Amino acid sequence: MNWIKERNIQESLEILEHLSEVCASIGKGPCCDKMINLVRAGDIRQLISQSIDYSTIELQDALYARQILGFYQKLDIDLGIQRDVVCLEAFFKSEDDCLWANRRITRMRSKGTFNSLPLVDVVLHYAQQKIACILGDYPSPEILEPSFGPGANTNVKADRAFPRGKLSVGLECSTKFSPYVGDFLSEAPAWVQCHSITEDDESYVVPVGTAHGKLSFVPKNAKTYRGIVVEPLLNSFFQKGIGKYIRGRLLRSGLDLSDQTRNQRLACKGSQDDSLATIDLSNASDTLSTELVWALLPFEWAEELDKLRTDVVDLPQCQEFEIPGSLCCKLDCDADGRLTYSVMEKFSSMGNGFTFELESLIFYALTYGVCRALHLSTKDISVYGDDIIIPKRGSSLLTAVLALCGFSVNLEKSYIAGPFRESCGADYFLGFDIRPYYQKTLVSDRTLYACHNWFMRHGERELAASVLPFIRYEKLYGPDGYGDGHLIGSYTLRRNRKIIRDGWSGGFFDSYALKPRSFRGMMRGDCVLPSYSVYVRSGQQSPTDMDSIRGSNGYVKLSIYTLSSGVFCH
Repeated sequence: MNWIKERNIQESLEILEHLSEVCASIGKGPCCDKMINLVRAGDIRQLISQSIDYSTIELQDALYARQILGFYQKLDIDLGIQRDVVCLEAFFKSEDDCLWANRRITRMRSKGTFNSLPLVDVVLHYAQQKIACILGDYPSPEILEPSFGPGANTNVKADRAFPRGKLSVGLECSTKFSPYVGDFLSEAPAWVQCHSITEDDESYVVPVGTAHGKLSFVPKNAKTYRGIVVEPLLNSFFQKGIGKYIRGRLLRSGLDLSDQTRNQRLACKGSQDDSLATIDLSNASDTLSTELVWALLPFEWAEELDKLRTDVVDLPQCQEFEIPGSLCCKLDCDADGRLTYSVMEKFSSMGNGFTFELESLIFYALTYGVCRALHLSTKDISVYGDDIIIPKRGSSLLTAVLALCGFSVNLEKSYIAGPFRESCGADYFLGFDIRPYYQKTLVSDRTLYACHNWFMRHGERELAASVLPFIRYEKLYGPDGYGDGHLIGSYTLRRNRKIIRDGWSGGFFDSYALKPRSFRGMMRGDCVLPSYSVYVRSGQQSPTDMDSIRGSNGYVKLSIYTLSSGVFCH
């Protein structure tokens, strides 16, 4: 047997059905009954479309009904849905939304007012002021700290998407960025010298190619893929520097984008006293229109960010898809016969190195503006990406402002009234955490370990016990706090003569771990690696280590030393 080997689809669904039966037997409510009947009928497509009415449901029924949904909602299996077509149509739907938002904002700016409602103008005015205050002056290039992200680029495949690989390939940027790329590259002399085609020590001539972005699909759930734009190498490198700078400015203003616990804590508070609303947006990254950025950000910031964005993308080969007529004029074929979409209406998309920080900044400013306009306290507002928390009294105005700016509120995941709130991976019903375990791949012993441990950490001993019979490989037990390479449960530490003789009170337990993938061969960019490594302060092995590749190369059994004397002791 193999700890990471996935079972086939039929066996995986049988295991999930059994676990769902256990959930339904504990939940004992009408919602659980409805869910389990769909599971028994094998109607997974209908099941994952179900929603829960939290205004009438009992806590126990909601908890276990959500867990039944959690087994299937994000499961990456084929349900007869053309997920690539759905994703591509969603991309063009968001582009069409941005097109109309751009026209609307342009028209309103030409009139000197954003809206016929004075309160909306006040909100946007406060938002402009807040953004200008947070950002300050645009930084000079030497202040920025650009770096490589973990993803692929237009000339870097996923199996070479690590710093050494990216330092070694030819330099490439978008056509829009090419007039300015020399000024940015002057801040990376070692990298430039590595790719120089001249021998002059005073200056270097470096070939820089141009490329379009590439629309790509990554798994999201059983209904659709997630669309991301793969950026040219140099665009991505410097976008990360801008994103990091904006993140630092937001932190100085009290918004920490490295920590989701504030949003989670406020979501819990909102579910208890109904004072706060949690707002979630549909395709927020893809509906950040260009004119909105120009309208809200200081001109210099908008101008500099515009240089780094990629506005032309190559589309993936796909079956026929529906495209709004207003966008057909932007489609073309390049010399290689690839379908190309030019001059995107969105300012940036997922894949851009500063999209997350930029959208967080804009949503935070709009939320702040709403509270100022309504004379509400701003102490309980919080934003993380498109997860927004605002006092309940400001939710209606915020929804109107977001709609004016071209965003769509996701009604299925936004909660303004009632006992339930959801934000940043935390789901609270009357203050109780009812977040389910999500099964995202076919079942393997590895996922069963993670499932078992999830239930153990949430006090679901009966559910945890129901997982154990399906584990085929050797069962390893150990304490919590060391990952999911072992099962949380009763264990005995191994002690040898040496640790006893040396006076150590702890001992060893066994756990599985994935073996990281890495590339060890020589590469052109190795001469730049020492300076880059010091520059980004990379040390211990991590997903962004110098030669680490995404994915794993099998697994290994480890012996881990611990002082933990009990399952949940640290």
